[in-house]
Amino acid sequence: MEQHARAETASQPEPPGRVYLCQVSETVSCGACCGLYNLQDASRGRLADMLSRRAERFRGTPRTPDAIAAFQTEMEPEDPRPFFDFYHCPFIGLIGDGGRRAGCLLHPLAEGNGGIDYRGLSFYGGLACREYFCPSCRSLPSAYKTLVQAACDDWYLYGLAVTEDRLLAAFFGEAERRLGRPLPADPGRLRPEAVAAVAEFLRLKADWPFRGPCWKGPAHYLFNDGLHPRPAIDYARLGSQRSPHDPILQELETCPRSPAELEDAEGRIERLVGLVVAALRP
Repeated sequence: MEQHARAETASQPEPPGRVYLCQVSETVSCGACCGLYNLQDASRGRLADMLSRRAERFRGTPRTPDAIAAFQTEMEPEDPRPFFDFYHCPFIGLIGDGGRRAGCLLHPLAEGNGGIDYRGLSFYGGLACREYFCPSCRSLPSAYKTLVQAACDDWYLYGLAVTEDRLLAAFFGEAERRLGRPLPADPGRLRPEAVAAVAEFLRLKADWPFRGPCWKGPAHYLFNDGLHPRPAIDYARLGSQRSPHDPILQELETCPRSPAELEDAEGRIERLVGLVVAALRP
């Protein structure tokens, strides 16, 4: 995997902070900017089946423009996209040793491509794939990125979580405020309980129970252009004061139906922040 990662990043610009987020290990990768989760049903089981089917079908696809275009038409999902102006690329499939992570089937290092880059045949074209870095890659400190990578062992949760730059900035920023120092950028300095607490927090992205009826599913519109802001919490309706964890609650799309639900949501966040801080103190 190390040799593969070096070869894959050799043609890429140096990522900000020198933490490469896209392909991390044989099981951890991110396909969020390809619209992987931008489907009406973005459950783990559905996506795993879809990516596996694409990979199998692409193995038998001749590497010609017509055949690749036919594959694209065949593999376009039929269900509507929660964010219509955000494309879902049908060329993302399961790649690597045993097909255990999400990745680009058109990449020159992908199986069967013989080193040829076919990404120019995709919707956004090869330049976007080679040059684009998501907001998390650009804005988050290296420590935050490496913490997420240390806490994830599979592509599904990693891709959902690592692109949530505002959520991660709010959570880790609060931990740093309480510690009075930056988080360690070296995952080797982390105690197992710190990694476990971060992993529990990241899982909230998939199973947070306080979302409202307008929630579009786990898909995240990861471009900071203001087109799809997260809804604010109506504290006046609840008769409550603004939560000290409001940035985290808003990014989780919290819509409490009562003051008791708000208190429950706050308590879950407070517990996890406390666990991370306790695990990072000397």
